Amino acid sequence: MVSQIKSNEVFEKNGTLEAVMSADINHIKSIVSAEDKDILKQTLELEKEQEATTAFQRFLKKLEIPHEGQVVSSLRNPDLEPIKYDDQTWGFWSMLAYWGLPNFSIPTFSTAITFTELGLNAKEIIGALIIANCFVITMLILSANNGSDFHIGFGLSQRMTYGIKGSYFGVLIRVGLSVVTFGYLAWGGGALVNMILDSFSHHYLYFESFELASGLDAKGLIGFIIFLTLCVIFVFVHPRKTAKYSIFACGSTFFGILGIFIYLRTTAGGPGVLWYAKDTMSTTNKAFTWLYVITIWISGVANAILNSNDYQRFTKSKDKFKISISLIIAILVAASLVSTFGLICSSCCLTLYGKSYYMPTDITEQWLHDSYSPKARAASFFLGIAFTSCQLMLNMTQNAYALGMDLALYAPRYFNIRRGTMLCVIVGGWASCPWTFYTGASKFLTVMSAFGLFVTPSITFLWCDYYVLRKKLSLIDFFTTSPTGTYWYHNGVNYRAVVVAVIGISLGLPGLYYTCYPDNAYNVGMMRFYYGYFLFVPMITIPLYLLSYKIFPYKNDRFGESDPIDYFDCFSPEECAKYGMVKFEGKLDPYAILDGLVDTTNLVDDNIDSDSSKAHEEVNIEAKE
Repeated sequence: MVSQIKSNEVFEKNGTLEAVMSADINHIKSIVSAEDKDILKQTLELEKEQEATTAFQRFLKKLEIPHEGQVVSSLRNPDLEPIKYDDQTWGFWSMLAYWGLPNFSIPTFSTAITFTELGLNAKEIIGALIIANCFVITMLILSANNGSDFHIGFGLSQRMTYGIKGSYFGVLIRVGLSVVTFGYLAWGGGALVNMILDSFSHHYLYFESFELASGLDAKGLIGFIIFLTLCVIFVFVHPRKTAKYSIFACGSTFFGILGIFIYLRTTAGGPGVLWYAKDTMSTTNKAFTWLYVITIWISGVANAILNSNDYQRFTKSKDKFKISISLIIAILVAASLVSTFGLICSSCCLTLYGKSYYMPTDITEQWLHDSYSPKARAASFFLGIAFTSCQLMLNMTQNAYALGMDLALYAPRYFNIRRGTMLCVIVGGWASCPWTFYTGASKFLTVMSAFGLFVTPSITFLWCDYYVLRKKLSLIDFFTTSPTGTYWYHNGVNYRAVVVAVIGISLGLPGLYYTCYPDNAYNVGMMRFYYGYFLFVPMITIPLYLLSYKIFPYKNDRFGESDPIDYFDCFSPEECAKYGMVKFEGKLDPYAILDGLVDTTNLVDDNIDSDSSKAHEEVNIEAKE
């Protein structure tokens, strides 16, 4: 692109950041190319306020999200835009807390013991989980870097991969997963609320709950409604401001788990009978069972890996090393410890109570039934507070907010994060009937563990696009339907990605079927492929995806180029120099440029402030009208 070349030439010729920043402002007329202006003009057309002439149009107008002083279109709203530099406030502790939530949570605590049913002993399970956590960290860092470098979220990254229109396909999988998983965790959260209520009164503990429907009982419904009420409160908290709540949740839950572990191990006089169990599997079967354990573990966080840039965009690119350290602590250290504690606690319960409890709710209920003493009640209360807070923040950050961000991509005029999150609480909480999941947990958990199969191709496409094919991203192109835009592909869809994704998913479907119906005859090869799909699917989709670009090359002058101007005010001066951008140091409103309110062909240093102020005034007048 001509504009990019000229910008880079200025930097390379003078060799200093100051040289770029001190360049005569009149050079902007050569930096902003005809392609950029075409995209800016087309973007402005999308953002024009349409006059509502019919009753239905006026009704739709009233449904639009509040956007006073801000522009929305069919492709853009404030929650979709790259994060401004001043809003990139997340650092070491924020990311540690965000990734600590799933790893200090009940699912991590309770999952390890279930792997004993596959035939592995306790020590082998721990070894497999440590390896799995190493894979998770690697996949996560590779997937999240586009968020920290260019400050874009999951929705925009799907436009990069699948195209402006094709992104609806990429996001659809996560929408369904967010709704279902929210309901599942919310019903479990209701059980945690009941841990607190059980400590208040022995009458509630022994409450003879009646069944309202299959799997739905009155006591469970009470806890469920209270948990959903807590979720509604956090609907009004922006995801960027959840870090302090997540830090509290992680800290309190860790000490709660540690307390359970110390008490049970001390009381049992050791790690319990399961710790010393042996396995009798053959070497071949054991290898694929290890692989299956790793696959299930990664599948549990695969969706979070795919959309990791939704939160990584709140960080500064210069902090990537510190963020990586926080991920190692939150995933490799925390998840390995918590899963080990959970396995040992379950083993100790088998020794002490004759049952291998793996849920804290069952453990505290056993204590209360044994002795409804102040000590047991205090344990149930404080553990209930800790686990409920973690479940609440986990469900909001991983599912509810995620759906809000996704719906903002589908209907930017009508959905922002808050509206989408509220819809998730309502639909995911009730319409998915999560109480039925716990009556048929075996098949449901099997299907849940398979969601990684559906998102793994998209994860590999992100790696290919960002590290091999593009390396740089144009941000203004995310918000245009102009064929000039680099994410338009063929009529808005990147058919290469769609076809390869279908191939990658289809290869794992036979194994998924065999897993759901284990009594049927199965093909050993397809079953083993499914056991290790986290490894085998990328081995197929990555070469196919790259080969598709060789066979069907994408011809676009903006492919692999960054913007000539920091339109969204999301880069530091050093980053602008790195990408060959011009930054105006706050003197020029970046949205005024993006909305076509500033004539870049006539910009001079003296009229920057007046043009920017005039643009602001015009936007405000239009908003008031």
